[in-house]
Amino acid sequence: MDFAVVLKAGFMGFALSLGVLLLVFYVAGIVLKTSDKYFLRVFILACIVSFIAVYAYLHYKIRVSVVEQAQFFLVGCIGGWLGGILFGATNLRKFFKRTLR
Repeated sequence: MDFAVVLKAGFMGFALSLGVLLLVFYVAGIVLKTSDKYFLRVFILACIVSFIAVYAYLHYKIRVSVVEQAQFFLVGCIGGWLGGILFGATNLRKFFKRTLR
């Protein structure tokens, strides 16, 4: 088992997840002027958009540019995505709420 592939994919999933979360909250707060009371709805939307982005990345990476150990890459990327969602829900909650004001 190659732990380097799992770690690399985990960091990619984490970064992609947080990047999409930040982008969705920025668009919802600054562009659409969504209020603070709709935090949970915006967070669920951001999680769905983040999952679609990770799925598209995995589809591209595994299908188009062939990865030798696809199962480990998939596990690492999904683990990083879940870690990014949990990090956003716990540690970045105040930052996301300030973005919606």
